[in-house]
Amino acid sequence: MTAARSAMPGRRGVGGLPIGRVAGIPLFLSWSWLLSALAIGVLATPVVEQSVGLGGAAAVAVALLLAVLLGLSVLVHELGHCLAARSLGIPVLQVRLYLMGGVSELGRAPVSPREEAVVAAAGPGLSAVLTAVFFLLTGSVQAHTVTWLLLVELALANGIVAVFNVLPALPLDGGRVLRAGVWRLSGRRRAGTVAASVGGYVVAAALVVWAGIALVQPGRAGPLQAGIAVATALFVAVGAAGEQREDRGVSWSTGGGLAAVARPVVELPMEVPLELALRAAGSRAVILTGQDGVVAGILDRAAAVAALPTAPRRPAWELARPVTPDQVVLLDDDPAEVAARGAAGHPVDLLLVDDSGRPTGLVTADDARRVLGRSGPAAGPPSAGGREWPGTGSG
Repeated sequence: MTAARSAMPGRRGVGGLPIGRVAGIPLFLSWSWLLSALAIGVLATPVVEQSVGLGGAAAVAVALLLAVLLGLSVLVHELGHCLAARSLGIPVLQVRLYLMGGVSELGRAPVSPREEAVVAAAGPGLSAVLTAVFFLLTGSVQAHTVTWLLLVELALANGIVAVFNVLPALPLDGGRVLRAGVWRLSGRRRAGTVAASVGGYVVAAALVVWAGIALVQPGRAGPLQAGIAVATALFVAVGAAGEQREDRGVSWSTGGGLAAVARPVVELPMEVPLELALRAAGSRAVILTGQDGVVAGILDRAAAVAALPTAPRRPAWELARPVTPDQVVLLDDDPAEVAARGAAGHPVDLLLVDDSGRPTGLVTADDARRVLGRSGPAAGPPSAGGREWPGTGSG
């Protein structure tokens, strides 16, 4: 993986040619992947000829087989992200293989440092496992055969992908892990984005220096290596800038933030009868609490009003909606983090609490979308967004 960016809200990326499903996840092959497969075939054919003594159509066939196997390696990398995301309750929309590698599109962004780190680390982790497996298998086959060459190239390619992606630089996986660490320590996701974006610019600069060195080296491979380095540097730098822009792009569209549109709340015991709860609430939202004072749920007013004529003594908690951790928001929370919480694909109300954890207001999902303004081209309701995790599979 070499980059990650938010998908346009309410819109999936262009899929390409459907090639099947793995664990229910739709797989697509971008037409640009065919260009990369062709490039690998052209570049790998001389290697096949020199390493195993094949020539003509046989060498081309082996080179194209290598391109397909490298694509499958990238797919395994992306599925690592997908399965990790699913284990955390993050929906997965699709996986695409394309020119620079692959991309896993998630239904929402990670909303905690742990989610960010686990999803990011899973891809390079599987690439490292593949590296070890292919390396060990090379010892079980005869050297300078087609099988040996394929195993060596696959071990090398997956090793490069694993090592490159653990660099502490956005938009690489290692940059996401770094962001998660800074986010955990500082409590601010944006601080982690800044730190990891700086790492991205440093890596991009190093790649440009490497390109300059490659150009002055003797041999015909220098210009090709320089071109790859410059393209990768541009990819990393643009990705890092995009991550910073994404974090800055979410802001409160009203001066008071969520508090400006929050509905007043009243706290009542969860056993209170519906009739008494509605009478005490008036126009306020009803927050039901347990005996320990902890919030147990939010009374569904529409359901309560409907049930009132036939069951006025019914306990209010029977018609309450549970409150998940993602719905609890502090008044000074970063709007970018709040927007990410609302990107799970279904609208939720937000419960505002003060520093002591006491509820101070309730914001409906519609009001939350209206107040969470987003600048730039990615404007849209946060509950409809997705998250793409592009990756690299070149080797």
